[in-house]
Parts: sequence; structure tokens; C-alpha cells
Amino acid sequence: MSFMQFEYPTPRLHPKHNNWCEDLPENHEPQLVPPQLRWLTERNDIYLEVPRYRIEVMWGGMLLSAFLSLACAVLSLILAFVMTAGLKWYDLYGILIWLWAGGFFPPLILYCLKMYFVEPRSLPIRLNRKRQKLYVYNYKQPWQPWRKAITRISVYNWADIHGEVHFESTPGIRGYHLYGALCEPGTHQVVERFVLAKEWGEREQLNQIWSYLCMYMQHDDELPPPRNAGTADFWQPRKADAWPEAMERESTSTP
Repeated sequence: MSFMQFEYPTPRLHPKHNNWCEDLPENHEPQLVPPQLRWLTERNDIYLEVPRYRIEVMWGGMLLSAFLSLACAVLSLILAFVMTAGLKWYDLYGILIWLWAGGFFPPLILYCLKMYFVEPRSLPIRLNRKRQKLYVYNYKQPWQPWRKAITRISVYNWADIHGEVHFESTPGIRGYHLYGALCEPGTHQVVERFVLAKEWGEREQLNQIWSYLCMYMQHDDELPPPRNAGTADFWQPRKADAWPEAMERESTSTP
């Protein structure tokens, strides 16, 4: 009696990511999956820009939280006024009540409003096929609402980028993610990983996105229009900040 032996797939890159699901074809190889994007910001003979929408943030919840916090702040101030009506201004109990009513909610309201109206909902990527470079826009907002956000552009050699599909099970970011893995030149030794695209349930869509990016960088112009053409920005109050001048010039020009 013989038993069949099953060989489970192993990742090509190392060290292995804990949530690894699949290695995608190398970016210089022929792509077997039909290329397709959900959204597209710009495509020409020099560069391609694709938005990365942030699905982990509940934007409507931020606005709702701001209104609820405002209501709580008003009620707290009324209660503080009632509870401290017979106390002296220097009474410790009264000071604590007023600090709670007036010190906790305003920063929370400001943070929620800043997230909804100021923070960008898309962190785009650009691929410059003349330079064979990948530019990734990153935006970090400190938790203190009064501090200025930090914009950072990461630049990678496209030849050193490999594609992987991971499945994230953490609440808020649950779903399949397309990762770009930066490896040491000519090796499969990972230096850094970063997200290129996210999907809640359509894993195949990530394969199509990777195929599209690779074919564009291979100077293939027989690429279909995006699935959601013309609808990319209809729901976001604000796009990403302007790219730093030097990066804007480099990422959109020839060498």
C-alpha cells in the first residue's frame, strides 16, 4: 500500500514572512495573469501612478467620533458646572472635574476632524520605467493633533523588487495584501517589505495588479483601462500632499 506525498509550497524569499501565502512571478518574467488595476491616477510613457487607498481607517467613524466627543464635552462641562457650583475655584475636586471636562475632549475632537478633513486617504506609488525606479509615498501623522505630519518618499530599484501575497488576520487590516519585497541585488535575501495594494477578499485582484505593474515596467503598452475609471477620488475630501519638489521632478522625468 502506497501513500501519496504532498509537497507544500515554500516561499522563495527569506526570511519568510509569517503571513506568506504566495510568491508572484519575477518582475522581469512574462506575466501569465491578465493585467488589471482597480484605480489609476496617471499613465504615460515615462511614469505610472497608482493610488493606495487606506482601507484600515474608518473615515466615517472619525467624523462620527468627533460629533459624539463634542456632545460628551458639552455634557461634561454642564455636569462640571453643576457639581462645582458650591465649591471654591481653588478646590482640588473642582479643578480635576474641569480639567477632565475641558482637557480630554477638545484634543480628541481635533484629532478626529484632522483625520477626516486633512489626512490623505491615498498613499500613491509611482513607477518610472525610464529610470526603472519605484517611488512609494508614505505619510505619518503623529498622535498629537497639533504636530505636523511627516511625508517620506522611499525609492527602490525595480530590479530588486519581488512580489508576495500575504494574508493579514489582524482586525482592521484583515484581508489579502500585495507586498513588495526589496532584496539584496541578485539575491532573495529580503531587506525590507512594504505594501503595494490591499484587498478584503479578492486575492486574484492582487495577482492582476502585480501583472499590470510588471508589464508596464517591461514597456508593454497593451494594458486595459482601470476597472473603476473616473471614480477613484469621488469619496475622498483630500488627496495626498504634494510630493517634495525633488522627488516630483525625478519620479516624473527621464534620466
